[in-house]
Amino acid sequence: MKSLFISRVKIKNFRNFLDVDVKLNHKQVIIGENSIGKTNFLRAIQIILDRKFTDYDRQLEPSDFHDSLVDPMENGDEITISIEVKNYEHSRQLVAQFEDAVVSTNPPTLQFNYRYYPIKDENELILRYQYVIYKGINEEKHFRHDDRNLLNIKVIGALRDVERELNSNKNSPLYKLVKQYDIDQDELIDISEEMKSAADEILNLDEIRDIKKVIEEKFSTLAGLQKDNTINLRPYDIDVERLLYTIQVFMGLKERPVSELSLGLANILYVSLMMLLMKDKTVPRIIKIEDYLALVEKEDSDIVKECYAISISEVNYILNDDINSDTQKKLYAFFDKYNYQPHTVSILALEEPEAHLHPVLQRLIYREVLHKSENSVIFTTHSPYITAISPLESIVHGRYEDGQTKMFSTSDLKLEKREKEDIERYLDAKRGEIYFGKGILLVEGITEEYIIPKVAELMGTSLDDLGIIVCNIHSTNFKPYVQILNSLKIPWCLITDGDFYELEIINDNGKEKKKKHYHRNWDANKPQNFRGLELMNKMLVDLEIIKDEDIPTANYPEQFKLLRENNCFVGFYTFEVDSMINTNDEGLETLKKVYSEVRTGGEKEQENFNTELDSKNFWNGLKKIDNNVSKGRFAQRLSSHLTIDMVPQYIIDAVNEIIKKVKNIHE
Repeated sequence: MKSLFISRVKIKNFRNFLDVDVKLNHKQVIIGENSIGKTNFLRAIQIILDRKFTDYDRQLEPSDFHDSLVDPMENGDEITISIEVKNYEHSRQLVAQFEDAVVSTNPPTLQFNYRYYPIKDENELILRYQYVIYKGINEEKHFRHDDRNLLNIKVIGALRDVERELNSNKNSPLYKLVKQYDIDQDELIDISEEMKSAADEILNLDEIRDIKKVIEEKFSTLAGLQKDNTINLRPYDIDVERLLYTIQVFMGLKERPVSELSLGLANILYVSLMMLLMKDKTVPRIIKIEDYLALVEKEDSDIVKECYAISISEVNYILNDDINSDTQKKLYAFFDKYNYQPHTVSILALEEPEAHLHPVLQRLIYREVLHKSENSVIFTTHSPYITAISPLESIVHGRYEDGQTKMFSTSDLKLEKREKEDIERYLDAKRGEIYFGKGILLVEGITEEYIIPKVAELMGTSLDDLGIIVCNIHSTNFKPYVQILNSLKIPWCLITDGDFYELEIINDNGKEKKKKHYHRNWDANKPQNFRGLELMNKMLVDLEIIKDEDIPTANYPEQFKLLRENNCFVGFYTFEVDSMINTNDEGLETLKKVYSEVRTGGEKEQENFNTELDSKNFWNGLKKIDNNVSKGRFAQRLSSHLTIDMVPQYIIDAVNEIIKKVKNIHE
């Protein structure tokens, strides 16, 4: 079963955050530029939940207030942090412990709060600052150490020493994982005694006896009048506890220790152990025979018989693999009722999980963590390889704006199943680049993907320098991408073909039918429309950006204008034909030259293409490009020869607009 998770965080006046209210999901990936406050966001949660934090860590300083506040501790400003937690109701232990923290029953929600505030005298003079951490809405219901023993967060920093953590004996996650199993103490004592007996045999070796003798002689020489010069050698004590924490992990056929692993593999091992360590232990993986026999006497115990089998040693029962979700819920309910075991619920936060990992491993490991693990996990990352495989509803984007860091989330993103699948495949293939731009230009095809960065250069601007990314979505279905960008408040514009068509009204057995004819030139005397206008108008209406009545249906120039005002820049025909119409004779010669460089046919093929352009038969020219070269290949080469006179105005307008949006935010 999926664990509880932090569903909402509110922060006021703390470090980067003047006033933040952001919703989170079961799996959360936090992205943003360096110094945007990703670590401080986690620290705000740690102030409430981290067991390792001391009172000193929770007692803040003037430097912890937001920079916009002048003399905050002299003026009585407060820092407040609030977190909400959901999906806890399946655990009786959590329900009982946090009854005072409930702020909603539909859905069941817990709230925990931190307040750093001034203590004043009777004259309202500030004496000192103190903090309180409390449950729900009542400051008298304090959130204490025993609460953190049940619910806490474990943050693994970006500059982590994995080798030290794995080899730190009692602090090793492997040791903690071993301790969670109820290993029979009598068996451990027997093993320990046998190991001591075997180790004692070392002392009978002649070499060891001689070492003992020479040490005694040397000590006697140096000790002077010291009377007791007896030296005894004995093996290291092997007590029961030490027996467990000396267990080490070795990798590969050659059994390499952690110290010899690459940093990447050590990171994978460490994260794997931490995920196992933090997994809900309500349902035991191993049950001793006597406990099993007692459990099967309980009501509804058929679920236990179904899910457990006797072990090879025949002293325990082992949980079966591949149990479906419905059976897991029944099993959890049974053990929560009859096999109450106090356990800690920990939320794992991992800063820059991509550290030292090859991109392929990043995708493989974190696809497993993000999509299949039952643990709640919070990542901060700069890796497009991780965001590419992140669930769509699990992204938080931090951005500096208006003198503060703001956080925007996709947790409430509503997409149809088919749209969700399409965009997840796109993000996977494109490595999640859409999340990392300061501004996004959405385009429908490969031509614009090649051409637009060159257009910006011709206009005197580098899109890369401004952090503007051109995203080719390979279709005209812009809606889900706009939804994502709007939810994360990432500025966007889109560029799409007008796809002008001529409309023919025909009579089919008394029924009026409409037939669209594309690749025709404008004729004011014939019925006509633009598919690009239709699609973009519908998208804006569906997203409730405009209303149907806002669309001037009989006035195409006004429709183009309305779309431009709402970030949609629509051509007249297609980019290629619009460019051919827009350019001068020099531009047409450039197009002929580009065709000559990429064509596969002979001189006759070139001559035919030149003839079409000279005769202004631009649709035929485009057809020859499409059939003999491909639009993508042509655009790739054209980008090297492009001049600003060859660029349609709607492309220039779109580039200008996205540049303006980004500069308004970041300059």
